[in-house]
Amino acid sequence: MLNKHQAQKLAPLVNNKEWVLLEEYLKDLRELTIQGVVMAQSESELRQAQGKLALLEMLLKLKSNHEAVIKNG
Repeated sequence: MLNKHQAQKLAPLVNNKEWVLLEEYLKDLRELTIQGVVMAQSESELRQAQGKLALLEMLLKLKSNHEAVIKNG
């Protein structure tokens, strides 16, 4: 979770009108990564895809986490 100082640094990014475009891209990438998890041929591929998926989920939650930190002070 973000702290208030980190949230302030992220404000220009998550409040930018183009954030929606980045979010769409990340969602598309998440779907491809989910397919990668399903299609993984080895344990190594599976772990790599799972790690990528976790990171994508974290990035997709960045704006809502930012808003929660700002709201709750």
